[in-house]
Amino acid sequence: MATIDQLDAAERCETLLQDTLDAVRPALVWEPAAPRAGARLPLPGQDPDLHWYVTRGRDVRTVVSAARRAVLVDVVERHWRRRGWTITSLNAGRDRPGVTAVTSDCYRLVLRFGELGEVGLTAGSPGVLRSERLPSPPQAAGRAPVPLPDVCCPHWSAMF
Repeated sequence: MATIDQLDAAERCETLLQDTLDAVRPALVWEPAAPRAGARLPLPGQDPDLHWYVTRGRDVRTVVSAARRAVLVDVVERHWRRRGWTITSLNAGRDRPGVTAVTSDCYRLVLRFGELGEVGLTAGSPGVLRSERLPSPPQAAGRAPVPLPDVCCPHWSAMF
């Protein structure tokens, strides 16, 4: 049974995202991604209660070259493992690598690369109680598509 609400879950997502970004050096330039919140319908034969969720994310604006993508995934994967989180998926492919983890309190974290080099980091809550007031997300740009990276960095944007 869920014991925290959407407001607390959104706060936890924000903390997880910031913790992950703080582990990356040199630091990445990012902006808040469009937040999501909603309900998860019960699965047949399982918990009959309706549970709510929130998802928060970061769109990375730093250009991460194809040569550095696996390095970024490795930095994040090692950080999550040090935290004791379970890595549930790892794609070390050069073009679109990514990693997914689950925390001990069942939050799901995902670092993924898109087709055009865009990088997204998301944190999603487990089932939680509905809040009377929806969580206030950081100011997202209000656009649907993920922005293409446009900030160069001597380290992350390097071609070798």
